[in-house]
Amino acid sequence: MTTTSGPHPGLPVPMPDVLPDPWVVLRGTDWPSLGTAYGTAEGLPRVLAPLLAPGVTADETRQVLDALEPVQHQNTIYEATAPATLCVAAVLARRAEHHRRAADKVCALLLGWLASIAYDSDNACVAAHQRYYEEDFLEHYPPMVAVRALRPMLFQAVAPFLDDPDTAVREEALCAALAFAEHPDLAGHRDGLAGRARRLLLVCDTRWHRWQALDALTAWGHDTTALARPSDDDRSPYLPSSAWPLGGGDPDNPPF
Repeated sequence: MTTTSGPHPGLPVPMPDVLPDPWVVLRGTDWPSLGTAYGTAEGLPRVLAPLLAPGVTADETRQVLDALEPVQHQNTIYEATAPATLCVAAVLARRAEHHRRAADKVCALLLGWLASIAYDSDNACVAAHQRYYEEDFLEHYPPMVAVRALRPMLFQAVAPFLDDPDTAVREEALCAALAFAEHPDLAGHRDGLAGRARRLLLVCDTRWHRWQALDALTAWGHDTTALARPSDDDRSPYLPSSAWPLGGGDPDNPPF
């Protein structure tokens, strides 16, 4: 049962160790008490419910994720972001079991959405915000703290896809896992993820994924000199649309 009391508004108190059933999240969250970019989250149960249907299609999933824009408007974390993310992760974990840990199109879409949340709440994002605060940024931003508290559970949702047969799915899962593994409780997974990041850098041409892998390795104290390419230093916003994650190849809709 979720509640808005406790240190993480909208999340279970106490926090579970494993992903809950998505219906528990959907029905147990006090959505009207939580904020989004456009008011309360009262309507989110109707938005999320189609994801829980066994026969949900990729088109329906895409529509749901588009409709979740109020919980990540302009790459911002809101009060309703954490429980919505927990619900999506729980759906993904359930589908991973049903699909023997191989991603179908629905899984791939859910994984991509979770990856976007991962990088809207990672350490680099916190550091960027901190530059504008004299006091501790996170102390004044409970919604961000709530999402970051979920990282061990979100890692459980993406980890089954680290060995997916589809290269694009594997890379998306790895980049999400790298961000979630910043959580101290996941430090034991970093060596294994670092090996995967090194292998990604040997073959991957997607700039966004390369940056994520390089940044994680650097943060964890690894030497990336032999793995970096000259083009990795160019992080200009004016890049080919293929460089952006989740942008659908639309140069007019970059991820910022």
